[in-house]
Amino acid sequence: MKKVTSTAFVVALMVCAAPAWATIVYDTGASTGTFTPFNSSTPAGTLFGDSGYFGGGGDAPVGIASLTLGLAVYGDGAAAAEGTTDIVFTFNDGDPSGLIFGPGTTLYSTTIEDVVLPATGNGQETLFSLTIPMPGPMTSGGFNNFGFSIGIENYSYNGNFGFQNRGGFNSLGFYTNNASEFTPGSGWSLFAFGPNNPADIANFVMTVDVPEPASLALLGLGGLAIMSRRRR
Repeated sequence: MKKVTSTAFVVALMVCAAPAWATIVYDTGASTGTFTPFNSSTPAGTLFGDSGYFGGGGDAPVGIASLTLGLAVYGDGAAAAEGTTDIVFTFNDGDPSGLIFGPGTTLYSTTIEDVVLPATGNGQETLFSLTIPMPGPMTSGGFNNFGFSIGIENYSYNGNFGFQNRGGFNSLGFYTNNASEFTPGSGWSLFAFGPNNPADIANFVMTVDVPEPASLALLGLGGLAIMSRRRR
């Protein structure tokens, strides 16, 4: 697994802005590195995912308004001109692997066509973000575990594509130490970037929004923004 220190500028790519009445309940914070596993040779059906939670153990289920992913491209051996890919996305009850906090059941899925992958130089990376609006899939309550996966189709880009990673504690909500990978023929597995914690955790950069009434109820339960506790 490759981890590249981020030095590139940020390019915004928003499919749709989160509704004005939505409030963030989960935020990893800023990127400290990247992981770009997708390229034109990636086997069809390969998926990568991650997970977290934003409840205190006795919270009510909530509907999700949107999820914003911090993404990255990397010029591996050559500069890469602007390209496109379709992104196959799932939102899950816990990690999509079913191996961390929840069964991994798919609560929502969609394919986002013709996502623009920005140009980048040889040996350089470019960061951008993608907001995926959702029709309110419900978490299971309790700790409000959630996860996501993405795969690629119709990949047209001369470079690598993947995720921004946060090697540190979240700004809001709680991370899991590992990300997940689905390999066709082998199934799901978990991985991190090294033995140190939290510097080498696999914690893909993202934010999660819920509609305002639900978020107000959550915030009243105990100041999740300032809690540093996390589950293993």
